Amino acid sequence: MRYTTRVLDQTTGPHKAYKYTYMPDPRKLAPIETSMRSEVLPVVIRPPTSYVPNHEVFLEKVDVHRLAPTSDFKATFKDWNDLMTCSKRELRTRGVPLLTRRAIRAAVLAFQNGNPPERFDTKEEWLYYKQFKTKDYSYRIVPELPEKYRPHQNGIDQAPVPNYNEINQMPEWAVKEEKRLAEKSGAARK
Repeated sequence: MRYTTRVLDQTTGPHKAYKYTYMPDPRKLAPIETSMRSEVLPVVIRPPTSYVPNHEVFLEKVDVHRLAPTSDFKATFKDWNDLMTCSKRELRTRGVPLLTRRAIRAAVLAFQNGNPPERFDTKEEWLYYKQFKTKDYSYRIVPELPEKYRPHQNGIDQAPVPNYNEINQMPEWAVKEEKRLAEKSGAARK
């Protein structure tokens, strides 16, 4: 390994209050010239179509998720232009909740890009899966057990205990074999 020294930059760092020898006066600095995006590219609003004739129908079509009820906020917008130009920050100042304003803004931008709001409504589907009470309400079907799911609860009694004294009788050939072996061992001892 080659020995290298690291020269620390002395001009910046937490130990130094200012980068300069004096505190710059922001009033004397030159104003930063900026241009708004709308000055360079004019805001183009796509007009309503027969599929979405006004902003209320648009919000109804966008309302596909239970956590983003966009159709509840029809009164938030005056008209179509207001819906299409309303930014996320403006939606927040109007009191639209986070998931809903995300859904509205995403649908508006998608519509400007040529994708109409034609997603499948998942709210009824969600209600179907909610009846199977999984821990996280996931899309698993785990039906509840019925109250009586064991045989004896439905009147099916347990099979009677077999009579082991009868079952465990030795067969004839085994009795004869035991007798023969006993005689044989008795003869060998004598």
